[in-house]
Amino acid sequence: MLSKARSNLPVSTGDLTSTEVAGFPIWEVFAQKKQGDVHLHAGSLSAPDAAMAQLFAREHYGQDQQCISIWVGLRTVFTADDGAQDTYEVFIQWVAGGRHEHMGEVVAENAADAKIKCQEQFTGDKDHYTIWSAPLSKLTKIDGGTDMIWRETTDQSYRLAKGYSQVVRKKWDAIRAKDAVDSYQEEDLKDTF
Repeated sequence: MLSKARSNLPVSTGDLTSTEVAGFPIWEVFAQKKQGDVHLHAGSLSAPDAAMAQLFAREHYGQDQQCISIWVGLRTVFTADDGAQDTYEVFIQWVAGGRHEHMGEVVAENAADAKIKCQEQFTGDKDHYTIWSAPLSKLTKIDGGTDMIWRETTDQSYRLAKGYSQVVRKKWDAIRAKDAVDSYQEEDLKDTF
């Protein structure tokens, strides 16, 4: 049963709707967990501009998992075939539904040329599903060393599965120890009286 304060709230009809939010562009996020790992597609987000996309990426992808680098760019940049001469970061999705992974950089005339060069330099005869490319000039790179992503000033281990299991184990050990003391005291009382 709802309290009086809660029962006066309007009934939800489903998802929030807003033409403004619906108009936000989609941004793609790539994260590198540790030095030497490739940047993997972490997910997508909606944001009104690049600054907000970077903040959202830091908060969501940079805190939920420990990582040292995050790259953010508009989805339309990754999937486009036009553009100008630039150095392009190229990403390959090997199978449908798989994650795009960073393969390297190529200097190309446009995005279509970057995808062709990616095939020539990185895929060879291997089958792949899609290739994304993004010019360096349109990609934001967030470095965990200079622009803190993982908050090391407080214990954030609970955000990781391994940290969660350690915390839960300590709690269970404490409960078991308390139960053992309680049962010892019960037995001691029985013996005494």
